[in-house]
Order: sequence, then C-alpha cells, then structure tokens
Amino acid sequence: MPAVTLEIAEGLARAALAEWGFDAAAPLVLLKNRENFVYRLDVDGLAYVVRVHRRGYHSDAELACELDFVRALHAEGVSVPEFIPAPNGSGFVVVGDASTGGRHQVDLQRLIPNTGMFGDERSAVAGTADLDPADFGRLGRLLGELHAATERSGYAMAVPRDDWDLEGLIGSEPAWGDPLRLAELAGEDRALVSRAIERVRARLDAYGTPAHRFGPIHADLTPENVLRTETGLVIIDFDDFAAGWHLFDLATALYFFTPHPRATEYRTALFAGYESVRPLDAADHDVFPAILLARGLTYLGWSADRRGEPTAEWHAGTVLPHVVRLARRLLED
Repeated sequence: MPAVTLEIAEGLARAALAEWGFDAAAPLVLLKNRENFVYRLDVDGLAYVVRVHRRGYHSDAELACELDFVRALHAEGVSVPEFIPAPNGSGFVVVGDASTGGRHQVDLQRLIPNTGMFGDERSAVAGTADLDPADFGRLGRLLGELHAATERSGYAMAVPRDDWDLEGLIGSEPAWGDPLRLAELAGEDRALVSRAIERVRARLDAYGTPAHRFGPIHADLTPENVLRTETGLVIIDFDDFAAGWHLFDLATALYFFTPHPRATEYRTALFAGYESVRPLDAADHDVFPAILLARGLTYLGWSADRRGEPTAEWHAGTVLPHVVRLARRLLED
C-alpha cells in the first residue's frame, strides 16, 4: 500500500464527513500531520476536529476502547476532548476500503478554542522554554484529576492494548522498540544504559502494580498534547492510552524538561499540583527516577525503528546524551 499523502488523507477525511451528514466539500484546514492527519472543519458556525488515524495502528476494538475512556473522563468533568458519535452510534467511522490510501479510521470531536500548547519538546530540551513553575502546578493538578476520575469511574480496559508495564517498557519486545538497537548508543554509554535497565527492572518490580499506582493512563503527555484555553489546560490525543503506572504520565510531562535550567522547580511544582488531588508516598518518590529513565528509553526504541525521520534523528542526536545522564544518575543513586 502506498504512503498516505496529504491529498489521500484529505480525501479520506472528506469521505468521513459524509458519514456524519456533512457536505464532503466543506472547507478543511490541516492542523497537524505527525502520526495522524488532523483537520479543522467549520460548519454552520460550529468548529470541529477531524482526525484521520494512521492505518493499522489500532484495531477497531482498541480505538473504541480509547474513545470510551475519553468519554468516561469527560463525564467525570476532566478537561479532555468531546467526541461526536457517528449516526450509527459508533465513536468513529471507517473509510477508504476501496481507495488508494486503504482502510482508515476517522473520528470527529469538537474543536477546543485555545491559545496554543503547553510548549514544545525542542525548546524544552534546549532550555529556552519560558514557562512559569505555576504552569506545572496546574498540569500536575489536572493529571491528578485524570487519575482520580479513572479510579472513581471504575473504568476498566475493554480490550487489551500495548500496556506500559514492565514488559512494555523494558521487556524483550518493548512496545516502542528496543533502545539498545539505536546505533548512536554505543561503547561505555551502551554498557551504562544496559546496567541502568536492570536497575529499572528491579525497582519497578519491587514497586508493583496495585490499583492506586497502576491503571489506565494517557501515556503521551508531551507539551504538544496539552492545550492552553481560557478556562485552563486541556489534555488531548489519547492515541497511546493503555494501562501503566500513574507516575508514567508525570514522567512524560517532565521528561523533555529535564535538561532545562528550571527542571527542579518544574518537578517540584508538578508534584505539588498532583498531590493536591492524589497524595503520593515515599515509594512513589523513590521510584520516580527509574520511571523517568524508562520513559526516555521508550523514545530511543521509537527512534531506532524510524531512522531518517526528523524527530527520530533529533532523539538519536540531541536527546540521547540526556538519557545517558539519567541512566548514570540512577546507577549513582
């Protein structure tokens, strides 16, 4: 099957519009083209987001599970997107079976008016991101509300997804690939990271997976997946949602800011905001460096399988030394 071009993706989005009863010729504006193709749709004074999912990333049952989770959070008052069911009651439609692009899932959600994102990965790593620690306090509180709502709603995974458990993070076949396959990770650094992986394994194994520590999480809380709005922060893009440690969401929120000059302030504020909703104990704080490193390792594995893509090359070159530093700190602890 040929790669999905912008032209093909727009055709898929337009085919999906008809399923919701919209004019297939309605104006579409491309908002994002990374893993998914995301468009803005304006119809009759209302604004929507049309998301064309990457082909084959999730089964229909897995995607339905994701949208059910977001709906459960929305019902609990958490600041997340609002999805529009298809006329047949499904959370998404499937189009393209007979097209060049092939079969694709498409969902529709209300556009969230925003003033931008929480930040971006590159300025965070470069240390040039100009964020106030109070921003991280607000984000921590929102994360606490998300995890508390998950427990309160009693939500359970309807179907298995690639969990962010011990095997999914650092097992023999990690969900996002083996970080040790990254060619740039060599020599003493590779040996150091290998030792650190065993330390991560021991700490997470001892930490365990009780319900107050492990359950459905967002799992991709990068700065680009947090919107700033007039009423506060909103978490978007639950593409990688699955079962994992709650601290993994905090680790993702902080990971790209670990090289930042204000990293310690940001971490303190994030945890303070979180603990204003869900208190943590000493074991949570003790294990966090291991989970933070595990988060970094997932990006190295992701990059090893996507060589040539700009983001993968950035991780392999610019970000890799920071992962090695996290590994060294863990071993020295």
